[in-house]
Amino acid sequence: MIKLIATDLDGTVLGPDFRFRDRTLEALRAARSAGVEIVYVTGRPHRWIEPVREQLEYESVAICSNGAVIYDVAQGEVLHAETVPTDMILDLHATLRETLPGAHYSVETLAGVVSEPGWPQTNLLETGQRTIGPLGELLTADSQIIKFLVRDESMDPRTLYETVQDKAKNQVSVTHAVANMPLTEIGQAGLSKGRTLARWCASEGIAADEVVAFGDMPNDTTMLQWAGRGYAMASGWPEVIQEVGRTCPAFEEDGVAQVIEELLERG
Repeated sequence: MIKLIATDLDGTVLGPDFRFRDRTLEALRAARSAGVEIVYVTGRPHRWIEPVREQLEYESVAICSNGAVIYDVAQGEVLHAETVPTDMILDLHATLRETLPGAHYSVETLAGVVSEPGWPQTNLLETGQRTIGPLGELLTADSQIIKFLVRDESMDPRTLYETVQDKAKNQVSVTHAVANMPLTEIGQAGLSKGRTLARWCASEGIAADEVVAFGDMPNDTTMLQWAGRGYAMASGWPEVIQEVGRTCPAFEEDGVAQVIEELLERG
């Protein structure tokens, strides 16, 4: 019996306009009416969840920043956070500046965003306050860092990811979450969507074989492998599809909705 659906957002249930497709919303509503819990598991920070909240009709929990934050969407409250020591991030920042002279850097904290001058704007939805300036001057030991971001427009996304991963030397977690964007995301060592989802489900008395999960990018892999039924989007990264071994139709085909409809029909 399925008790919980865990789904990534961008490219999985949300389009570039940050809107749910109608069929997907109907499928999620049907699942919720059947008593299935819905948890959104995203690389995006919790400050960015408000537009999701406006589209939904029920309370939910979101796991944000690749597992660093558990967020109560209805109450607008952080329930738990996994942070990274500031000195560790600043040391890595110094190392990467020597290796990647063309890169730009930004830090997500529980209180807001700190970005270096030149941090590029994107076509992705941006909310919340951003402070611009040198990271070494603006970050303190009490900054409560949840994510460190590296972006270099001169590099291939995969090469950037591999370079950062090599320099990080397992002191932090490194992942890639946005397709075709040279952006690498760094968090607490061992952090992943899968780890946080597993811990959340354990606290709720939900076993892995009672969970269905959906995702499309490398940061989704641990979640999809942990869940009893993890589905990689056919429109996602080929490596994710290969590692997970189970797919659902592409986002453009309402793939998540198709699977949910079938599961509910089976009972």
